[in-house]
Amino acid sequence: MKRFCFLLIFSLIEITIQAASNIRITPVPSLPQLPVSAIHRIFQDSEGLMWYGTVNGLCCDDGYQINVIRSDINTPGLLNDNTIQSIAEDERGRIWFGTDHGAYMLDKTSRQVTPLDAERLQTSFIYSIRKTSDGAMWIATGHKLLRYNTEGKLQKTYLLYDHEGKSSWMAGFCESRQKQILITVGREGIYRYDKKTDTFTRYANPPSGRNLTCIVQDRTHNYFWVGTSSDGLLLFDPSAPKDSIYTYSPLPVNPMGEAEGDILYLEQDNREGILWMTTRSSLIAMRYDEARRCLRQTDFRLPTEYGSMLNEIYQDKDGNLWVASFDGKSFIIHFTENAPEEFALPALPQRVRFQPAIMALCDAGEGKMWISQERTGLGLYDLSNHIVSLYHDFSALKTLSLGSIKQMSEARREGNVWVIPEGRNLIYELGREGMQMKHFRTLSLPEKAQRHFTQTYEDRNGTLWAGTNNGVFAFSLHNNQWHTVCDTLGLVSAIKEDKRGNLWIGTLNKGLYQLSPKGECRKILSPLSITCLSVQEDSLIWMGTQEGGVYALNMQTKKLTDHTRLCELNGNIVNQLEFDVYGHLWIDTNQKLIEYNPKNHSFSTYLTTDNSMLLRRFIPTAICKGHDGRIYFGGIPGICAVTPSDRLDQPSKDIPTFITGLYVMGKPIANGNSLTLQPDEYDLDIHFSSLDYLNARKIRYAYRLAGLDKEWNYTTVGQHTVSYNHLPHGNYVFEVKATDGYGIWSEKVTRLHIERLPAFYQTGWAIAFYILVVIAGIFVGLRFYLRRMKLKNEELYADSAELMKMRSYLDEKPVPQTEVRISEMEFAKLDEILLGNILKAVEDNLSEAEFDVQHLAEKVNMSRSTLTRKLKAITGLTPLEYIRRVKMQHACRMLKDPHTTVNEVALALGYYNRKYFTSCFKEEYGMTPSEFQKQQEKGDTSESKEG
Repeated sequence: MKRFCFLLIFSLIEITIQAASNIRITPVPSLPQLPVSAIHRIFQDSEGLMWYGTVNGLCCDDGYQINVIRSDINTPGLLNDNTIQSIAEDERGRIWFGTDHGAYMLDKTSRQVTPLDAERLQTSFIYSIRKTSDGAMWIATGHKLLRYNTEGKLQKTYLLYDHEGKSSWMAGFCESRQKQILITVGREGIYRYDKKTDTFTRYANPPSGRNLTCIVQDRTHNYFWVGTSSDGLLLFDPSAPKDSIYTYSPLPVNPMGEAEGDILYLEQDNREGILWMTTRSSLIAMRYDEARRCLRQTDFRLPTEYGSMLNEIYQDKDGNLWVASFDGKSFIIHFTENAPEEFALPALPQRVRFQPAIMALCDAGEGKMWISQERTGLGLYDLSNHIVSLYHDFSALKTLSLGSIKQMSEARREGNVWVIPEGRNLIYELGREGMQMKHFRTLSLPEKAQRHFTQTYEDRNGTLWAGTNNGVFAFSLHNNQWHTVCDTLGLVSAIKEDKRGNLWIGTLNKGLYQLSPKGECRKILSPLSITCLSVQEDSLIWMGTQEGGVYALNMQTKKLTDHTRLCELNGNIVNQLEFDVYGHLWIDTNQKLIEYNPKNHSFSTYLTTDNSMLLRRFIPTAICKGHDGRIYFGGIPGICAVTPSDRLDQPSKDIPTFITGLYVMGKPIANGNSLTLQPDEYDLDIHFSSLDYLNARKIRYAYRLAGLDKEWNYTTVGQHTVSYNHLPHGNYVFEVKATDGYGIWSEKVTRLHIERLPAFYQTGWAIAFYILVVIAGIFVGLRFYLRRMKLKNEELYADSAELMKMRSYLDEKPVPQTEVRISEMEFAKLDEILLGNILKAVEDNLSEAEFDVQHLAEKVNMSRSTLTRKLKAITGLTPLEYIRRVKMQHACRMLKDPHTTVNEVALALGYYNRKYFTSCFKEEYGMTPSEFQKQQEKGDTSESKEG
């Protein structure tokens, strides 16, 4: 109930704060990509694409990249002139643009540029192109106003002359909500288009001596605002009496304090109804005071970096104002309801020699803030009245070590603060009366060990918990005594208390500890290097780490959840964490402030690097939750306060994603709802954008190619392209969706139908042909197989007959098949073959001592018994006798060599026992080997004598 009441009160405060919208200025994000930095025309088409007119071409911006249409080395002769003076869009979505020499139409789908009415306009200076609700296109050039239809055909030319008959020009063009077309013609006043007569007639005479420029209708009333070239802005009310149709206002004043009467361009924003005008030297904002019936200038001042020579003002679909600058950065004015409130602390630099560098801060109540200024020390600042007090202003504080303060925490005593001097064993309690500082007490640890305080936290029970560089200590504010809680924790970086009275202690080296109300201290997590803690509704303890991580620990289950990637942290140290009244977590790093909603993982980012806020750097120790519910951050050069809101709890808008570019084989092609790729086109690049120019660097996309991808693919922040290489032929649907600027996914999916045609050899006809070829091949192969089987069967039959003959030969018995016969010649032939095989087997194994009948049978593929029987039948010898005879024959031949010994012959023939060899030889030839060798020698001698 208390929380509900607080939220209700806080919402009322928030509404009051939001009533004065915060105006922010952001340079046009794509400026660095433009061919020239100066822009003088800005236009947004029906899709949301931004178009810029420059002196070097027409530029199309999709939020990420620039496409330039101009004459150059790549497209010579495309335009007669590259200086773009005007831009518009017709009902068919084509872009019409005028140059110094001619007008053109651009088909966005085909990217084809076509000259418009070249016969009349080729050499004309086209300074204005407008479309009206009836589809007509109005082109102003010289002293003419021409009306064209959507097809680009001229309907009529309207000549513009002054009352003396001299040529004049159209300065302003406006179509009212009542569909009336009004134009301002120099000193001739205001003219209205009469559709019945198809002419322009004078609607109102000009004010005396005033040269009219631009004209716009008020956003809520039926009167008009008319600019002049010397006398400022006029209110033109056609319904007023003739003598009072114009209402005068004081001239606006530029930043130099000079009155500005020359109004170049004019726009009224849809948010606040403020009239924004560019003059000769500045951008001025004025608001109409209904009660006093005159314009009053606001306190808006344009920073000098955006230049003073400004051109057109254009309001986009979201109500942002785009301002073209000639001598500076073109920029966007946008309105943010929840932008941080900034405090530049102007009174502080008047007292010290430095710009504000807030190292620590704490809410002192009544709009006052305890601060610590770098190189100066403790101070008290009144944020409303800009009054500052410094500690050395008070004699009672001069002796205290208050010159370097990095840690503060709020005391329970109203307006008081606990202060820790840097690197000291000291804690001070200070208070105030108005802007007067008072010293209440000084605390220090009694031990002489080298300890210094790092953190303080005062609980509801009157205990001050103090973290040091090596543990936690407790000081009772009732009896003024110290108590050691745990002195082995290492450096204590954070102390937080949950609703159950548990104390959570973060350390830089040893992880997370929990101290129960009973005084039990236990380690919960060890590997994290914790820099800060925050408690969420007594259920989760959140931790930031030195490595740039953010984690949530469930107090009951002790489950740790990593949220680092969900809130787009990039590894920078997390300085501080703090929850607001909506349950959003504020994450502080040195250059980034993130508001994160853990419920739906949406987030919003504030950067110190994009000129969107005062601070250029957040100081790690400078954060506090104010009594007003806001969160204050200190840094350089000042303080900013963020106002919590429920914006991250809102459902996502149906944000469409647009296909902004298609590239096939590296070449751009026309965009459309479908795409057909030829067989030789297989590489595809797709570019897409949600056209949210202010948040383009925060948006993520999800895409998939149905038919190829099963799941969504998620891009990193800022990635807006996808490539498919060697895409197979077939039909696909490319789908893409985006987040909004807060990271919430849109349910609106953009689809692109893609067909890649098959090559001729992949078509249905080709496949049918392949099937026929396969069938024919199978038929031919089957026929060949059957024929071969037939021949093989015949061969098998012939082989079987031969086998029967061999069987008959080996068995020497008639086979019971009358068709098998074997003649005596065949028997003799077979004997010869068999004997040759046996002889070869023996000769191949002459040196083998173990070569016996069994080995011989295996060599000739016969059984031992069959071999014995056949060899006995042919030679009359047994296998062993045959083997011995062959060996002895070889022995005779070898012994004929007088240089060969008997031992050598025996070994060569596998006889390792000479006596056995001699015995076998003598049995075969009737003499010993030696006698045989001597006999051979005698024979040789007698033959030589006879010779």
